[in-house]
Amino acid sequence: MSISKSDKPALILIDIQKAFDDIKYWGGERNNPEAENNAGELLQLWRANHLPIFHIKHCSTIPTSPLNETHSGNEFKEIVRPIDGEPVIKKNVNSAFIGTDLKERLDIENISKLVIVGLTTDHCVSTTT
Repeated sequence: MSISKSDKPALILIDIQKAFDDIKYWGGERNNPEAENNAGELLQLWRANHLPIFHIKHCSTIPTSPLNETHSGNEFKEIVRPIDGEPVIKKNVNSAFIGTDLKERLDIENISKLVIVGLTTDHCVSTTT
């Protein structure tokens, strides 16, 4: 994949967290086992090209949810773990734009294109687009 820096694309990684490996909680296996590997490849490409990256983390308000901040499932998967300087935006609803400053951050950086990736397309990714 080639990237044009003039397009100023931002990579938004949504909810790529350990909790989504909890088959018992979610009621079955995911249908996209390569999603985090693909996201990791995109992340490396963005880092190599010094392009804007935003990590979105779902922090459930439900105490028993593996996505609650008190559980280890709230942690990012290792392959997409943020490094120093990469912003982490916490949310507690499906969309990364509701109740966060994501839009303002994108506007400040004059972002013209978004590449949005995540583990649950039918929830967090679709509601963020």
